[in-house]
Amino acid sequence: MVKAKTRIDDLGHIKNLNCWGSDISDVSVVQMLANIQVLSLSVNKIYTLRDFASCPKLVELYLRKNDISELHELLHLQALSNLRVLWLSENPVADLENYRLAAIACVPNLEKLDDKLISDEERTQARSLCHGVLLRP
Repeated sequence: MVKAKTRIDDLGHIKNLNCWGSDISDVSVVQMLANIQVLSLSVNKIYTLRDFASCPKLVELYLRKNDISELHELLHLQALSNLRVLWLSENPVADLENYRLAAIACVPNLEKLDDKLISDEERTQARSLCHGVLLRP
């Protein structure tokens, strides 16, 4: 499906991919997208963030309306130092207490979360929270 959407044979050359509303639950293919910068996978059935840890150049990740339900899934995004925009609204995780602060704590370079700019006050609050308490599985 990725090759059909992008018309690129070498997955390593893909920088932008939109598979919005494609009924996807397994996103392991993103591990082969070494140069992906913008990834739009909203309105699917994705339940884990694990595979996105393999996308070091990722800048924007859109996962609205999926099945991410646990705060500890955010830990998979910790090493993504280029990630600036993350959308997880309308996932079960977004309804959990401290979700926003946990996301900011895990991905400190984020500028925008769920279409809302991150304030300096939120960054301060996020830094003061203990990962072990917020993100235990």
